[in-house]
Amino acid sequence: MKTGLPPIDIKFTDRLSYYDAFDEFHVKHNLLAIQKLFAGYVIERLDEYLVILD
Repeated sequence: MKTGLPPIDIKFTDRLSYYDAFDEFHVKHNLLAIQKLFAGYVIERLDEYLVILD
């Protein structure tokens, strides 16, 4: 939130994707999977805000 991004919640149904992405970063230092996961959540949250403002 300090950087201007909205807060996100990792959905329970996506927990395995989160764990896999976190492992990919932790083991291989590859950020791509976790970036894609978080970006999807940020876009979803911003879309919710746009609906509210509309």
